[in-house]
Amino acid sequence: MISRTRIKLDVFGQSILIVALLLLWFFNQGIVWTNTMLTILAIWQIASAVHLFFTYKYIQRVNFIKTALVLLISLPVWINLVGVWAYAPVVGVLLWSFFWSIRDMIIINNRPRSFWDI
Repeated sequence: MISRTRIKLDVFGQSILIVALLLLWFFNQGIVWTNTMLTILAIWQIASAVHLFFTYKYIQRVNFIKTALVLLISLPVWINLVGVWAYAPVVGVLLWSFFWSIRDMIIINNRPRSFWDI
């Protein structure tokens, strides 16, 4: 069973990285820093999904892992074909993972606490 602290830390870390990404994108307009922050967010989310899958046998995160790996492998080809617009699916998948984490946090916070948590 996924602990409340673990999922809250995951959502908190992802939200900090997303806010930093948005601030860099709005104020800096530099593609290098934005790509770096996007890479850090992707690494965080993939590591979190792998941890949830192997530690808690959370099968739903396998779909995100597969999708993210296919996207990351094909990203250089898409950058050559469509340019900067190739990052739109990457951002979409990362936001999908973020909203899935928020959904999981709401579900975990609404479940009854066990005797050992008291």
